[in-house]
Amino acid sequence: MSPLPESMSDHWWWRPGVRPGRRLLVWHILVDGQPEVHDLVRQCQDKLSGLDGLDVIPSEWLHLTTQIVGFDDEITDAEEKAMTAGVAQRLARLAPITVELGKVWLHSEAVMLGIRPPRGLDPVRAAVRESVAAAVRAHQLDDEPDWTPHISVAYSNADRPAAPVIKALELRPEPQPLHVRQVHLVAQERVGHLYRWEPRAVARLEV
Repeated sequence: MSPLPESMSDHWWWRPGVRPGRRLLVWHILVDGQPEVHDLVRQCQDKLSGLDGLDVIPSEWLHLTTQIVGFDDEITDAEEKAMTAGVAQRLARLAPITVELGKVWLHSEAVMLGIRPPRGLDPVRAAVRESVAAAVRAHQLDDEPDWTPHISVAYSNADRPAAPVIKALELRPEPQPLHVRQVHLVAQERVGHLYRWEPRAVARLEV
């Protein structure tokens, strides 16, 4: 991400509408069963291990956010069912996609790994967004029109200079393939300095 930030800031401020115990429906690309991706993230986390002010993300909660839908308590069961069916139908027309993961990005609130080509997963997101728009009334599509696909490695939990983080990541790890064969709908909530979720549905790329 360019230009590099001069300082880090606390990621853990409460976004509008978010509060303890309130869950968001989110479509994630998860990386279970992809040891190369987990090893790549671990390499980055190891480089950051001596720095204060960062919360590294446990391997079981690694994710690539594809689309935040909206608050679970504002979406009916019928809307969720229709949305899930729409995503499944649209993704079934796509073949699995492989992109390269490994471009290190630094945001003031997080250390992230981006993909190449940067628009390689756009067909997946388009399928999700079309389904959300068709089925869900109280959605958040208009709140995030642009998409920068990434997997976060660590979140910043304090205001401090970014220079030590930039220095730690000078030697970049070797990129690895990220295989996208399915997308997961989860009900996600923030618990302390961590995003946790329960699974709701899976839609697969099947062509």
